[in-house]
Amino acid sequence: MKQYTHNAFSTESASFLIATRQKELNDQCWSREKSSLLAEKEDITLIGAHWAVILYLRKQYLDEGLPRHARNLANELTTHYLPRGGNKYLRKLFPGGPVTQGSRFACLRTPADATDASYGFCY
Repeated sequence: MKQYTHNAFSTESASFLIATRQKELNDQCWSREKSSLLAEKEDITLIGAHWAVILYLRKQYLDEGLPRHARNLANELTTHYLPRGGNKYLRKLFPGGPVTQGSRFACLRTPADATDASYGFCY
């Protein structure tokens, strides 16, 4: 049985070591151009506000790993962007859901429960 020392209930990560997650991110060869191409396929032009969210998601992944539940990451995003309008602001930027679409543009895995087809809802 694996012993967790870092809040095992809120994140699911390949490793709790930042260096390992940094290597995972570096191995992706992520670039803004790659994200822009993904966004263009969904008829979205990325501007500064989009990049701020994308970089925030990548930093969160590096610091905390993949959250077990999309709701946790959605709450963090809403709290972080509350001065700008919170969830309403994020939904204008990412109509497909700030966690789902934002993570896709950031080239990150999304939590398993990020999309609930039965309710037609995306985090």
